[in-house]
Amino acid sequence: MRLLLLLLLFCPELSALEWQRVKNKHGIEVYQHALPNGLLKLKAYMLTEGCLASFEALLLDTQNAEQWLSSAQSVKVIESPSPDEHLVYTRFNAPWPIQNRDMVTYSRIFRTSNSQTQIGIQAAPNVYPMQDNYIRIEHVEASWVINQGSQNSISIEYQAIADPAGKIPYWLGNSVAKSNVFKTFKKMRERLKLYSCN
Repeated sequence: MRLLLLLLLFCPELSALEWQRVKNKHGIEVYQHALPNGLLKLKAYMLTEGCLASFEALLLDTQNAEQWLSSAQSVKVIESPSPDEHLVYTRFNAPWPIQNRDMVTYSRIFRTSNSQTQIGIQAAPNVYPMQDNYIRIEHVEASWVINQGSQNSISIEYQAIADPAGKIPYWLGNSVAKSNVFKTFKKMRERLKLYSCN
């Protein structure tokens, strides 16, 4: 079932949305698509130095995830059912007066060709105990598509939708999410330089 759900993330029909570009700065493009319930689906894209191997190394280096993942307090792998599957627990700092959030996600890496890697992510909120002083984000869907261009150049596309849970108005949650995805891409570009392409 998990595999089927993740494959649906990459279905072209589901990704044929009308996107509105809301930011284009420092080579990073951020788009939004408004859903009927008030949440935004976000997409971010950039071209940068790197390779498929360095991008995977960045994602798997969870001990240093807070160095590039905006608002992340800590990230740890709970379990890896296979080398390409991971259950991950993440804690987020939230701006005052919003209470801090946490989430548990299941991710799967698909190496679709020698020049492309796709990663599907979905919420798995019940596989890790609820934590005091954190509100659990229970609805998350996200995907990464990384394409190798030249020898040391990759394009990175990220799409995500997440319900922040709790008593947060969607307009505020959407604003924070857009800011975070831009900051994440900006930090990611610098962080990728630390990982080898060999």
